[in-house]
Parts: sequence; structure tokens; C-alpha cells
Amino acid sequence: MAEINQIGYQKIRDYIEANWKYIELQDGSGTPIIRLGISDSRVSWTHTAGEQTLKLQVVVKGSDITLPKTIAKSAIFDVASGGTAISVETFTAFTMEGASDELTVEHSIEVPQVV
Repeated sequence: MAEINQIGYQKIRDYIEANWKYIELQDGSGTPIIRLGISDSRVSWTHTAGEQTLKLQVVVKGSDITLPKTIAKSAIFDVASGGTAISVETFTAFTMEGASDELTVEHSIEVPQVV
């Protein structure tokens, strides 16, 4: 069995960055709260080109959602609505209660994943 080389892993990372363009914040049970696309000013890839770990960041305010809401997961999708999450990351739950509350979430995808 052959191993993928560094160029192969970079092509996978390039594909992810070009096609996995939506991040959704969810509650602890996986219920969607808000899904935003990379074209939204609140969403951006924050890693340096060529890094093994891709980082998609989203910044939301309480005024962006119906309050109160507790956010505990982020999920990456390749479609604007529906679909199946490609990557899900759980983090310490944060409850937004006021319109001025703000949460920054950085979802990391490591390719290849080092265990």
C-alpha cells in the first residue's frame, strides 16, 4: 500500500479550502443556530498557506441570532443549507444572552491528522 506524499496532502488541503465553504454553529445536541459562508465578512480562513492545519474562523454577535442560545459545536459543510457535516468540532459551551455578546470560533482541520 502506498502513502500519499506531501504534494498529495497539499492538494487535499487546497480542495478543502476551495470547496468546504460553510461553517455552522450548533448547540450541544447538534441543532443548527447559524450557518455562514466564506463570502460573509464574519468568516475567514486564518491559517498560513501550506500549513498542515486549516483554520476556519467565524465571529458572531448576539445580535446575529435569536437569544438566548448556547453554542457548543462548529460544523463544516460544502453546501449553503442542508447536507451532511464534513467535520464537527466540540468546544466549551458559551451562552449568548445579550445583543452585544460576541463569540469567536476557530474550527481546525488537520490534513493529515497526527494522532
